[in-house]
Amino acid sequence: MSDSPLNPTVPSSPGLRPGVERRSTPLRSAALPPSGARGWKLILTLICFALLTATPSLARAQAPAAPKLAITKLKLGFDGEYKFGCWTPVEVVIQGGEDAFTGIVQIITPDAEGVPTSVFTSADRPVGVFAGKTSSARLFIRPGQDGAQYEVRLLDEQGRTRIKKLFVPNAEPGDEFIPFGSPATTRFVGVFGMQRGLAELARSDSNQDSATATEAVKIPTAADLPTEWYGYEAFDLVVLGGGNAELYRPLAANPARIEALRKWVELGGRLVIFCGANAPELIGPDGPLESFVPGRYEEMTTLREAQPIEGFAVANESIPGGANLRLQTPRIVDVEGRILAFSGQNSSDLPLVIRSRQGLGEVTFVAFDPDAAPLGDWGGRVNLLRQALQWPASDSQNTNYGYQDDLVDRLRRGLDASFEGVTTAPFGLVALLVIGYILLIGPGDYFLVKNLLRRMELTWITFPLMVVGVSAAAYWAAHWMKGDSLRVNQVEFVDVDVANGAARGTVYTHFFSPRVERYNLSLAPSFAKNPISEPGRPDPGAGDASLVAWLGATGYGLDGMRSSGAQATLFESGYAFNPPLTEMTGLPVQEWSTRTLIGRWTGALNEPIAAELRGLDDDLVAGHLTNRTGVALTDCVLMHGRYAYALPDLADGAVATIDDSLQPTQVRTALLKVSGKQTANQPGSGPITLDATSTDVNELAVAMMFYSALGGETYAQGPNRYQSFLDMTKLLAGKQAILLARGVDAPGSNWKNGDLPLASDHDRRWVYYRFVIPLEEEE
Repeated sequence: MSDSPLNPTVPSSPGLRPGVERRSTPLRSAALPPSGARGWKLILTLICFALLTATPSLARAQAPAAPKLAITKLKLGFDGEYKFGCWTPVEVVIQGGEDAFTGIVQIITPDAEGVPTSVFTSADRPVGVFAGKTSSARLFIRPGQDGAQYEVRLLDEQGRTRIKKLFVPNAEPGDEFIPFGSPATTRFVGVFGMQRGLAELARSDSNQDSATATEAVKIPTAADLPTEWYGYEAFDLVVLGGGNAELYRPLAANPARIEALRKWVELGGRLVIFCGANAPELIGPDGPLESFVPGRYEEMTTLREAQPIEGFAVANESIPGGANLRLQTPRIVDVEGRILAFSGQNSSDLPLVIRSRQGLGEVTFVAFDPDAAPLGDWGGRVNLLRQALQWPASDSQNTNYGYQDDLVDRLRRGLDASFEGVTTAPFGLVALLVIGYILLIGPGDYFLVKNLLRRMELTWITFPLMVVGVSAAAYWAAHWMKGDSLRVNQVEFVDVDVANGAARGTVYTHFFSPRVERYNLSLAPSFAKNPISEPGRPDPGAGDASLVAWLGATGYGLDGMRSSGAQATLFESGYAFNPPLTEMTGLPVQEWSTRTLIGRWTGALNEPIAAELRGLDDDLVAGHLTNRTGVALTDCVLMHGRYAYALPDLADGAVATIDDSLQPTQVRTALLKVSGKQTANQPGSGPITLDATSTDVNELAVAMMFYSALGGETYAQGPNRYQSFLDMTKLLAGKQAILLARGVDAPGSNWKNGDLPLASDHDRRWVYYRFVIPLEEEE
């Protein structure tokens, strides 16, 4: 059979017999063998399974990643501006993760001595963290050191840390960076609602030293206004502009922000309001700023003369188009306060600038908008702002101003030098003893073992004995000089608005701890041995009537707030403030060391001084007053305007009469006498000043209370910026008088360590009272 392509044959193999053929099997091209079909089916099944399993993975890869819990931002202060040593509002922004929960935000930052402090959001109002959404928490912290780190933690309901993040000051932008702070002595002027702000006024000051500069700090939105009065602690002045009424509308839903501002003003803050065309909405009935106006809004009118504004600003340049001025102005009636500028024949016709006392603070109301045309382009705008804000003159002319300690630093040193039974070894003695110790263990030991004992190997005994003996002697000497008892020195300033009984107290406490101990501290406010209640609260001694904190030095040094944030501390475990900021828990103090605290309280008193005083011409006063405080008063001085009356000591219930029999003196002369200084200069001695090295607590306290009246930096030989709210010089002008006195046998407020008083039998206390008494107008 012949071969063909369709029927091939297999060639003979060597194993077959010759001549025998093997027929080949034809190839099947139309169908697959059964075993091959099963293999292909298996392959197709595997491919389909792979596709089915891969599809969800591909879908997950293409879908957005699940949200991750994160702390994304720490907003510190006002638009990134804040001061050391002041309670500062912060906002923590949180990105929710996969699950929702409620928790507490904790912020840890060192105090002025480098000891970590913690603040928490309230457990009564937990922070809500929502899955995949952004939320925020607001609280207050007290920055203590320049360049210090801030650690933010988010705790769940069980107190476990769910996430934490570290923020560090840096000039560069970044999620983990925050701005650097300003020294405690920098003046902050808060600005809200001003279109052009105060940039021109700030640039007009040539002072470049950050420690003595005055900075205009923008408050961007109504949500950035603090909800507590102490959130304004960094500000010397707050300015509200009325050019954009829309900025104020959110305040209607959160009146706590206006209430916080009102309380800050009544406790000594200064507020300036510019309000023109938007007056009906802002200061009219139910307007957000109605309560701050020193009078009552009646209607809108048109100001057609420029001279009152030019005269108030003391400007050399006229207002452009002043002859055709048409400025929308509110008419204020029933004015309470001094009218500094007005239009018309009488001051009551159209008051333009009113300055009034509100509680212990001051409000200046300006009935026009400095950003409105044509004032916005007026060359005298800077002078107008300077007059309205009482902007301080540049300190660049003050010699060595930036190199001197603040008055409160000097007060701390005065309290430190006033401990009874505690003696500080002078540096010269310490240096001499160190040199003697070196000579003893060196040449002295050598002379002993070589010339007296004549056995050099005995140095292995004599040297340790010398070291142990000197150490024991040093410990005994330190114990003898410093003792083993707690010591507390304290200065308290109590200021009372007699018109309504509202009072504020400021307590500076410097205590000495004889051993290493942790203290749980709270302040028990007291007036004349009686507990204090907050206004509106019937229960005396209400806990939230007080505010407690540490107090550090304003400059450099071991407890200076301008020191590096890397300053080490022996206490890695710090202490905590409770959410209302009324207690400090676990405050550590080293052996034979001191700590300085500050406490502030508010309260209501029931007519501590009954007075009927009337103002006479030329700042003179007549009438009588009765001491109803419950304690005897000494060093009594009644002041108004330029003049002061030295009153006799007043026992409880005693009456003082002010009439022609009392010879008035200059306010400065009376204050110098109270501080213990001679008021008559010796020939060639120059003006009376406060010694820059003085540690006299009384002198320093009087200087803080009436800094400007005594001559300011010229008299004090240094600034008074950190605690400048204590200076009540501005209240000497106006329709009130101030009675200054010291309490006799009045312990004042007390600190508690747990349930026990922080006190000893050797404490020293200074309590000063200032009563602001309204004057009746002379008929």
